[in-house]
Amino acid sequence: MSVLFWISVSVVVYSYLLYPLLLLALEILQKQKHFKKEGITPGVSIVIAAYNEEKVIKQRIENCLSLDYPKELLEIIIASDGSDDQTGSIVRQYSSRNVILKDYKERRGKVNVLNETVPQAKHPIIIFSDANASFHPDAVRNIVRHFADEHIGAVCGRLYFVNSQDGETGELEGVYWRYETLLKKLEGKRGSLMGANGAIYAIRKELFEACPSDTIIEDFFIPMKILQRGFAVIYDPRAEAVEETAQKIVHEKERRIRIGAGDYQALFRLLPMLNPLRGFSALAFWSHKVLRWLSPFFLITALVSNLFLLDEKVYFILFILQGGFYLSALFGQALAWSGMSIKVFNLCYYFVSMNLALLLGFFRFLLGTQKAAWHRTQR
Repeated sequence: MSVLFWISVSVVVYSYLLYPLLLLALEILQKQKHFKKEGITPGVSIVIAAYNEEKVIKQRIENCLSLDYPKELLEIIIASDGSDDQTGSIVRQYSSRNVILKDYKERRGKVNVLNETVPQAKHPIIIFSDANASFHPDAVRNIVRHFADEHIGAVCGRLYFVNSQDGETGELEGVYWRYETLLKKLEGKRGSLMGANGAIYAIRKELFEACPSDTIIEDFFIPMKILQRGFAVIYDPRAEAVEETAQKIVHEKERRIRIGAGDYQALFRLLPMLNPLRGFSALAFWSHKVLRWLSPFFLITALVSNLFLLDEKVYFILFILQGGFYLSALFGQALAWSGMSIKVFNLCYYFVSMNLALLLGFFRFLLGTQKAAWHRTQR
């Protein structure tokens, strides 16, 4: 039991704390890859999958049209996934300004919309984004300059979260996202960024492979397949996008469970990336993703095995510490429900809720109950 306990604790501590420190050490001690970037202006197709986005789609289109990029080289494609509101009507108002509506009448899920839409795009660079995101004016220029290097297959931009009206999750999302951003920067410098965020990332159209029709988290799967083919996937913090957080932490629950199910699905579809012969890419995949996806099981094992070791003082203390942590998470949940916020308790809740979502996502994956189609998070 003591072996189980320490293995479980060590895996969680390594994934969340020691791996970032390892990346920082490599940053200092090991020579980095240098990728070429130039001020090129290739043709760009921005592809936005949308489902019932009438509240934000006009603002999103205006944002794309205001970008600092040659208008004749910019194609804006709004792919409506069976929307039954005014999304399509709003997009049609911009048809004379190189905004194209792909109006799919039948709901099929984002991944299938992208599978059908991307081959129809006319430009060699595809930038994926969301309807509720907003690009900084120079985001496209900053992201495409990296494609001057033939070794680069995908580029992920930086996503900032802002509080929605009366929102409470912005600070928590911000803390976690700053932590994730650090990992993205360090992995991206080595050309081995682990996936992307769906709000702003670009690929070479020629490298796009249709995803299986039931793919849940295509913004992770698509860049990882490009990395698997031997191309670099990098991160550029100067290519910026902004997105609102959910109004309540509880509103994120369904989204996180869906992502959790997608994580385990992606694991089994990207098994070749676990091969140690792939070098740093394999290390990053194991450390940043796989071990973290398995953390809920290690956390449970640590708690249960600790119960069998209470006769020793050190394990009794460790059990009290674990119990205090989970009680803090419960208190943080109560605060979230009441609209109050105390950072330390809410951070405990955020960590536990993420791992609980992974656990529930695992069972959805196991039972095959998670669908590819998505529903908007209330914002």
